[in-house]
Amino acid sequence: MKIAIFYNLTFSGAKRTVQEHVKGLKALGHTVDVYTLNEEYDIFDPGSVASNEYKYKYQQKIINIPFLKHLVKDLSDFVLLKAIHKKIAKDIDSKKYDIALIHTDKYTQAPFVLHFLKTKNVYFCLEPLKIVYEYGLRASGNLSFLNKIYEAWNRYMRKKIDRENARAANFSFAISYFGRELMIQAFDMYSKVAYLGVNPEQFRNLNTPKKNQILFVGQKLKLNGYEYALEAMKLIPKKIRPELKILSISRDTGKRLSDEEIIKLYNESLITLSLSNLDTFGLVALESLACEVPVVAFNVAGYRETMVDGKTGYLVDFSVQEIAKKVAELIENPQLRIKMGKTGRDWVEDQWAWKKQMKHLEALLMDYAGKK
Repeated sequence: MKIAIFYNLTFSGAKRTVQEHVKGLKALGHTVDVYTLNEEYDIFDPGSVASNEYKYKYQQKIINIPFLKHLVKDLSDFVLLKAIHKKIAKDIDSKKYDIALIHTDKYTQAPFVLHFLKTKNVYFCLEPLKIVYEYGLRASGNLSFLNKIYEAWNRYMRKKIDRENARAANFSFAISYFGRELMIQAFDMYSKVAYLGVNPEQFRNLNTPKKNQILFVGQKLKLNGYEYALEAMKLIPKKIRPELKILSISRDTGKRLSDEEIIKLYNESLITLSLSNLDTFGLVALESLACEVPVVAFNVAGYRETMVDGKTGYLVDFSVQEIAKKVAELIENPQLRIKMGKTGRDWVEDQWAWKKQMKHLEALLMDYAGKK
């Protein structure tokens, strides 16, 4: 098949997914062209593994006048960005692709290009726009009256754009069954599930010495479960209490570790904590398991699909006591911890390797393109 892939993302697991899709579909014998507005260079570069890459320029309009600064920037996302996406859709249509696989745009979530494409297309939906659906991300109550009005208008517009763009797609994918439920609630869309994956040849047991540390992955925020992690550590007896190692992206510097550094952190750790409230998929859990490190995760959202409770780690309630109990149990029982790590590795190799997920994605795309 001849496939067009669109994305506009910064360094993230989502951008890694685009690269894996391009690389995987090419390896299966398809021509894969990438269309993007992304100008940032990092360790994930979908264009470097594509058949062809087409780049478009977009820059938010900025003026240094209080209040108007935000209005102008948002309006450029709502108007100027839309015009560029129209041009991208026209270019994709002109090249007669069998299907277009459309990923997220960082400015709007569901991208405008879906509105304009005549080529058969599929929206790969990571999740509906969180800021307009999650109560935990609601606007601060300390805003001024004018800012409250503006914030309400801005969120209304972004919610409308995300929903209308998503619903304009011919077909759609969710990244988990939990993600599909979110799409039903937000968009009244009933999608096929196309899971993410892990490269088990890259994420693996390095057989390096362990440190007395527990790895927490995520920003130091309530919605990521940071407070639960801190409080749980205090309940573990001092004689076995591990260090809580934080793997987080600095909001100030944007500094990020390489894959090799992240894999090293997994390998050095006894356990990984995955405590995000509403993680749509749970990729961190699978990366950890691929490194033979068991996981303690909340019994919510995507973790229910990527974890096997009692086999690859533990799914726990929103309880610092339960988190502390399960962590202590694994620290005091190294053989159990090792067994769960090995079971987790087998689970990833059998069910979650990118090669398996790409064959499933290919089959769905060929079906939608009418190539079966």
